[in-house]
Amino acid sequence: MKYYEDFLKLEVFNLDDAQKVVGSIENAKVILNSYVKKGLIKRVRRNLYCAINLENREAVADRYLVASKINNNAYLTYHSAIEVHGLSHQISFIVYVASEQKISDFEFEGVLYKYVGKGYRDGITHYRLNNKIRLTDLEKTVVDCLDRLDYCGGVYELDEILKICRVLDEVKLGKYLEIYDKQLLYKKAGYFLERYQHSLGITDVFLHQIEKKTGNTRRYIDEEAKDGNGILIKRWGLIVPKALEEKGGIFV
Repeated sequence: MKYYEDFLKLEVFNLDDAQKVVGSIENAKVILNSYVKKGLIKRVRRNLYCAINLENREAVADRYLVASKINNNAYLTYHSAIEVHGLSHQISFIVYVASEQKISDFEFEGVLYKYVGKGYRDGITHYRLNNKIRLTDLEKTVVDCLDRLDYCGGVYELDEILKICRVLDEVKLGKYLEIYDKQLLYKKAGYFLERYQHSLGITDVFLHQIEKKTGNTRRYIDEEAKDGNGILIKRWGLIVPKALEEKGGIFV
């Protein structure tokens, strides 16, 4: 129990962190193996551990901190970042993790940690309530989710997210959209940003800039829109599910 309090403060840690506590790599390995057997810590995956609450035998760290500690540049993205930003509408048991180093998907305590690629380093920030948690900033999160609706819970989940989303920074949005530079992404961005234009603080000038990037082709937003259940939004050349349009946005 000598080092338990130190590990408890760390919450999630690797062998290097343990070495700083214990004093040497060899001692750290011995103590970590011993503490795992005693139920004082849990092995999350190779070279990643978390401290255990002795009252309920559960990990003291939440899924977001676990993901951020997988390696030195791992960060939360897509729906997981939405959750930390406080905007999620659905409960998810998947944590989406980006990292410059490839990560093998793994499960820990009923949660799947899914690697989604290395992404790009612009727009990575720290959670204001816990500096150990890395995630995409709000604007990058929105653009990422527009690009991969399947990683944010689908078109209806994104609609609910944007309905309660705070004002977005147009400069950041424009920057991230330009990095992707995808015609379909511009169409989706234009559609949703116009749908919640007032509450998101989007100007007509910005929508016009996006519109110039959408081209003349018609595209489907998702599979539901393809199955005879779609309606064309002419301005954006985007076919969306009728049910989504019938829900209505906030047009002011």
